Amino acid sequence: MSYFIPERHKRKSPLPMLILGSLCLFALYYAFMANQKTVPVLPENAVRPHLVNWLEENPDAWPAQDPIFNPAAVRRIYRRTDYRLLWFDNYSLSDTANDLLKQLTASSSGNPSSLVDYRYHLGYFDRTLRDTPQRLQMAAVLDVLLTDAFISYAQDTQLDKLNPDSRKYHPRPRRKDITPVNTTEGGFQMASTRFYARAEDSGRKYFRGYNRGSEKRDGRSVDRSTYYTQRGQSQRRSRPTTYSGSTRYGTSHSARYSTRSYPRTYGSSMPRYRNLSDGPTAMPPASGEGIWLEENTPFGGDAQALRQQLARYRDMAATGRWRPLPAGPAMTIGAKHPHVAILRNMLAVYGDYYSYGNDPNSNKFDQRLHDAVVRFQVRHGLKPDGIVGRQTRQRLNLSPTARAHIIETNIRRREKLPANLGDNFIQVNVPGYKLNYVRNNRIKLSMNVVVGKKIHQTPEMTTRVSRVVFNPTWTVPRSILVNEILPKARSNPHGMENMGYRVVNGSGEYLPLTPSNLRTAASGGFLMRQKGGEKNILGRIKFEIPNKDDIYLHDTRAKSLFSLTDRDYSHGCVRLAKPRQLAEALLRDEPGDWSRFRIDQLTTGDDTTEVRMKNQNVKVYITYWTAWVDGEGRMHFRPDIYGKDGLAVNQFD
Repeated sequence: MSYFIPERHKRKSPLPMLILGSLCLFALYYAFMANQKTVPVLPENAVRPHLVNWLEENPDAWPAQDPIFNPAAVRRIYRRTDYRLLWFDNYSLSDTANDLLKQLTASSSGNPSSLVDYRYHLGYFDRTLRDTPQRLQMAAVLDVLLTDAFISYAQDTQLDKLNPDSRKYHPRPRRKDITPVNTTEGGFQMASTRFYARAEDSGRKYFRGYNRGSEKRDGRSVDRSTYYTQRGQSQRRSRPTTYSGSTRYGTSHSARYSTRSYPRTYGSSMPRYRNLSDGPTAMPPASGEGIWLEENTPFGGDAQALRQQLARYRDMAATGRWRPLPAGPAMTIGAKHPHVAILRNMLAVYGDYYSYGNDPNSNKFDQRLHDAVVRFQVRHGLKPDGIVGRQTRQRLNLSPTARAHIIETNIRRREKLPANLGDNFIQVNVPGYKLNYVRNNRIKLSMNVVVGKKIHQTPEMTTRVSRVVFNPTWTVPRSILVNEILPKARSNPHGMENMGYRVVNGSGEYLPLTPSNLRTAASGGFLMRQKGGEKNILGRIKFEIPNKDDIYLHDTRAKSLFSLTDRDYSHGCVRLAKPRQLAEALLRDEPGDWSRFRIDQLTTGDDTTEVRMKNQNVKVYITYWTAWVDGEGRMHFRPDIYGKDGLAVNQFD
């Protein structure tokens, strides 16, 4: 008989297992989150092989499109910092780099010179820094370009200084190099090579923010926020260039294609336009257009001149003198490269380069070649900065055979129009993004325009100006109403009403944007209309031109688009950079007072005023010319933005 009596079995509680499982889940969650927040670490000296290769051993291997403008100074800085990254914390830009980028952007915005943005590599930074760089080589390239931009900025801001005591300009002595040096305030100042850090220091700590405040000089505070650079002080700075002389294929080049140099004033801004009749203290008009100063340049644009250019390009193709420019780095003034001689010969063939006995095989990119590149860029609608970058190289390498094909196509387009376009007309050239108002075959007013996107192409047409409308209303087209306006009105009806949008019933009454009214508008029972005024999408002025496509010439609130090189952004209508000046030019032959003061009065408030043109003789030609000859004999080409030429090489991606 067993005396062992087992205890009664008890059911175990699940609480300990739940607690243990929860702890495991929390541990896994925190481990995952910590791993997510881990910043990739840049290995020490990982970029050294790249920097040594690009700066010392093989400069032609430089992978970026932008060149290094200060190679000697950049090389010297990286030598002293043992070829380490200066502007990065691991794979992210440091706070100092972001401060520098802000400073460069602010400085460039105060100087209209197109070369400034390129010298500071702002376009490259804008394209590349949209995403955080995570590749080693990209970080190295950005670091070198930031250093190069810093040196260029230091040269630009310290080449000349304004002495506050004498108010005279005292240029600094020429320096071999520039590097940033720490200050007691934690910022950095520009210093010459004698202030370099020791070679054993990493150099990262010497790039810390930029203090553009005041400094002490002779016991007094001196403001360093505003500098002025005298024109022509240094060949590295942009300077005015006036084209003169003639070629076999054209006459003298007017000064309107010159590259201008402006005072660099970071502390203040100067008005771009002044009313010259009101004296030097007059302010620019509120619209920013300025007064209309009548131009007087010949128009050109006839078919016979195109036929002569066609024979010339066929001859160019037959002789074999033309050779394409090989792939290579971007080139600008001061560069030395074997491709420079090829570029010089190519521009001589095109008629843009005047040799004057210079060595055609020289590999140095000099001022004369810079001027030739600018002439070529103007004729091709490119940014006239004298820099042979990607787009300029692409246009240079458009063969004479391809150009002859383009000219033939445009001869046929020109022949569809009357041989005499009239004594008083408007021409809008869509690929050229340009409007010309012509009287007696002389251009009296020209301006940049914005045309339709490829999916909303601005059509070719011949029509006339029927009326000018001040503070126009905008009846929203059906396609835009359904796809764009109605979704916004449903999500934010109050905001759309503040923008002036209303539903319009069959009696022409304005109705609020209620859900019921929006449903009726969506079904086609009501229209949607935007009232006239400051917020109207058509701006302050609309020029009605009868056509079946409901196309207008009109003002716009998006003024920034006119500064772009490619300006195909609209839904098909033509947006004007200077609508008030065009109204003044067209209405001066109409009865009544149509002075600029009167036009400015009519473009305030929100009252709509329509002026029916009694002079019905102002024709409007909306053309698609990718090649034409101007009134001074220059051959112009433009990219085929809508793909109508049937030539892929004449289209930009």
